[in-house]
Order: sequence, then structure tokens, then C-alpha cells
Amino acid sequence: MTDGMHESPRTDIRNRLVLAKGHVEGIIKMVDDGKDDTQVLRQILAVHAQLEKASVMVLEGMLESFMDAPKARRQELLVRIRESLRDLT
Repeated sequence: MTDGMHESPRTDIRNRLVLAKGHVEGIIKMVDDGKDDTQVLRQILAVHAQLEKASVMVLEGMLESFMDAPKARRQELLVRIRESLRDLT
């Protein structure tokens, strides 16, 4: 953040993904070093939580775009949102 202003949502999402990437690299090192499986699993679950949060942030952006879109474009955006939600299950 600069000058007390919040970073853009895309920047927030990117930063979260970069952190998750670094975290995954750390987990790979843990596996290579033969660390305890419980510790490895705990770290995998932490990355999973980071990725879930990033997914929610992306979905929030999609919903905001839907709300701000002209009525004529909303159907197209709604289809994309539904497809994305189906992919989550």
C-alpha cells in the first residue's frame, strides 16, 4: 500500500498467489529434507486456505463486475460466474 490507499484487488490477489507459491516451494523443501508428515500436511493445508481466499477474492471481483455491468451484458457475466462456481465443486 502507498499513501494509505488500498492496493487494487488484482494486486492483492497476485500478492496472495505469490505468497502461496513461495509457501509451496518451502513445502517441497520440507519433503526433500524428510520433515515430519504432520508438519508437511499442516503447511499444505495453510496453502490451501490461501488459495481458497484468493478464489473468493476473484469471485468477489466477478460479482462486482456483474453489478456494475450494463443490463445487456449481465447475462453473459452470469453465465461465467455460474461456470466458475460449478468448477469449485
